[in-house]
Amino acid sequence: MNLLQNPRFVFTWLSGMTLTLGFSIFFLSVSWLTIDVLKQPALLGIIMTAVSLPRVVMMIFGGVFADRFQKSRLLFLTNLGQGLLMVAVVALHLADAYSVFALIMISIVFGLLDGMSYPALSSLIPSLVKQEELQRANSLFQGTLELMFVFGPFLAGALLTWGGFGLSFGTAAVLIFIAAILIMPRLIRDSIPLARAMSLGHVIFDLKEGIRYVSSTPILRSGTLSIAIVNLFVMGPLIMSIPILVGERGGNAFDLSLIEGGLAVGTFAASFLVLLFRSVHRGRFVFRVLFLTLGAFFLYTQAQSITLLALAAAASGFMLMLVYLPTVTLMQEHSDHDKIGRVMSIMALAASGLEPIAFAVLSILVALAVPIQTLLISFGIIGLVCSIVLYVRSQTFRDTR
Repeated sequence: MNLLQNPRFVFTWLSGMTLTLGFSIFFLSVSWLTIDVLKQPALLGIIMTAVSLPRVVMMIFGGVFADRFQKSRLLFLTNLGQGLLMVAVVALHLADAYSVFALIMISIVFGLLDGMSYPALSSLIPSLVKQEELQRANSLFQGTLELMFVFGPFLAGALLTWGGFGLSFGTAAVLIFIAAILIMPRLIRDSIPLARAMSLGHVIFDLKEGIRYVSSTPILRSGTLSIAIVNLFVMGPLIMSIPILVGERGGNAFDLSLIEGGLAVGTFAASFLVLLFRSVHRGRFVFRVLFLTLGAFFLYTQAQSITLLALAAAASGFMLMLVYLPTVTLMQEHSDHDKIGRVMSIMALAASGLEPIAFAVLSILVALAVPIQTLLISFGIIGLVCSIVLYVRSQTFRDTR
């Protein structure tokens, strides 16, 4: 495969894998710390919001910076900062100084750094490969990242069982530092944009220009909205609900890792399937799978056992990734080179930036004793209605191959 003979792509790919593995270990460890040690399930939504809301804010501007600065340098600095945060978490563990305030502050900074890196990474890949290799590059990259989300929860469960939180957070720190080394500019050698005036006014102007560009381009607009629907009404509620459902059923850290691993298995399998695609009408395909994604999510809302929850989560992740990958590639192919960072920033906002809304709403309603199954079904129904409206109003996207 030509992609594996491209060292710049390979270094970026390996960096993404190690970063994702470290992040998945960190995420599960924090989730279980909140449920098992702090005994505050409602706090989980607050911590998720503390990560996601700053991430949203930084994503808004991250695409502007990705268009103005060398992308590999941005990624190196953000990964380095996230590694230092993991060291801070290990220090808290060694000092037995866990507190709600400390976890929230670390989550906020982690979210800010992640929001800066995501648009840079997704807009970097098109500059490293040929256009005819872009679909396969996205599939290979995303598929192996999802494989790390398969290994991550199981590895985190084992680390927590045998070594405790210090070992799990320490492992996450080492992996994130490795990711920073692999994405160093001297290895990636991506282009450095021409220097331009940098002020708040210029940043806001570029941001507005990017928003106008996406909203006025039918393929970019419909692609962004389809990704927003599956993440706001499926992935956000699903991620938020997994630890709560495991806790309600008297599960343990291994059960939690089983369901989150099932979700990752589904997304990985879909990424591998897209890698094998040769010819498919992507516009029509995306909408068909969008409705199947909501169907799989409704099955998840009715699952009563850990095993069924894992299977339904896997099916949801599988369908969701079949929506995501072709849509992202279409958006990359139809974006101007000098605006792709901002396009990917807006796409990233739709992909995960709306999750704080789901986290916050679910957290508040769970605290008010509203049954989690009722909340999940409500999100699914709203998502279905939005999908029908989008399908009717997206003729250009449906006709795009």
